[in-house]
Amino acid sequence: PRQYTVTVHAGNSPNPHGVCFDYWGRHYANDGTGGRSYQVRPEGKGFKMHGLVKKEVRPVAGSGVVSSANFPDEWQGDYILANTIGFLGVKQYDLEPKNEEDHMWGEPRQDLIKSSDKNFRPSDVEFGSDGALYVSDWHNVIIGHMQHNIRDPSRDHTHGRIYRVIHKGKPLQEDVKVDGASLDQLMKNLEHPVDGVRYRTRIELSERKTKDVIAACKKWASKWDSAKAEHAHHLLEALWVHQQHNVRDGELLGKVLNSPVSHARVAAKTVQHLWYTADPTKGSAAVEEVKVTKNDPPGVFKDTDEATDVRVGTLLEQLKFDINEFEVKAGKKIRIHFKNSDYVPHNLVVVKPGAANGVGEAAIKLGEAGFKAQWIPEHDGVIAHSKLIDFGKTEVIEFTAPEQGGNYEFVCTFPGHHILMRGVMKVK
Repeated sequence: PRQYTVTVHAGNSPNPHGVCFDYWGRHYANDGTGGRSYQVRPEGKGFKMHGLVKKEVRPVAGSGVVSSANFPDEWQGDYILANTIGFLGVKQYDLEPKNEEDHMWGEPRQDLIKSSDKNFRPSDVEFGSDGALYVSDWHNVIIGHMQHNIRDPSRDHTHGRIYRVIHKGKPLQEDVKVDGASLDQLMKNLEHPVDGVRYRTRIELSERKTKDVIAACKKWASKWDSAKAEHAHHLLEALWVHQQHNVRDGELLGKVLNSPVSHARVAAKTVQHLWYTADPTKGSAAVEEVKVTKNDPPGVFKDTDEATDVRVGTLLEQLKFDINEFEVKAGKKIRIHFKNSDYVPHNLVVVKPGAANGVGEAAIKLGEAGFKAQWIPEHDGVIAHSKLIDFGKTEVIEFTAPEQGGNYEFVCTFPGHHILMRGVMKVK
């Protein structure tokens, strides 16, 4: 590091998995646990996360942006994410700006990769120098460190796979020299249309002497006319090289801020924000505020002749409900006020005595269809249930308590959660 300074960029709780940038430097990030994808944009003194796509699956282990001479032209700039439970594969979204400030939003294009192998665990996606998409497959029978012992013998520490995905109808991408290339060649590389080539070039430039890099960059940038749209991206790359080497060039920044291309102007505003508002060398980048609310006391909180109202919540990062048992009268109307205070989505399913394992296993067998079904299987052991709800959300489950007394368990049926997430509704 040139400055030996570490600062917070933006809050992405609880489990950041996957950071990527597109052609115009738009920053995308993903929360693996919740499966939420974001665009990270300047705001105030720092940066803030803004929703990028409608969440369809979770947990998402990795994400990326399509940029390859081998892949179809209409896919360039698409957002892809790798999911490891339920839907086992890679989803693809068409990203488009919603306004001239490049606030992005993605609509589903297709399932790029999908497997019926229950152990397929795609964990990362990267484009190689040949233009092929490489998908790492963790390939494990079990997943999770809460519901399974860390020393569980079923864990596979030996095997794994890497898939190479190519478009057979187009030639592979030609290799471009990066490692050890001359500064003139590296500057030429910054004109390349493929993001990965320019990304690896910037990494190579990061290990060269700043004085030499900036001199070569200024010489290269002098070839471009800031009034021409076709030169906008080249000048933006020159600006990024200056930013990387912590060399401020107000004249160059001004040229890109006044570019005829709106995407370049927005990208330049981000550089301006970092240089003059949230300067990382001063540690002034702000953390996104995450509000963690305290649950009200669990259990029966209202009992009238008409109905019994019960609160049930979840414990943060423990895969547990906040109550082990509660008691209700047979045949009475019940309202369970279920609140999820965990970052992981959960549901609450009331089942018949002895049915918890069967219902939980049936939910696992739903596979990718489970997300649409809210992980509620067609099973005669299910009495009542909530939807799968996200962090901070609440749902009221209304039903009539069974006429027959007994211990009726309630569980979360997201795959694997039923092992730990259990409680008992005692019917008297």
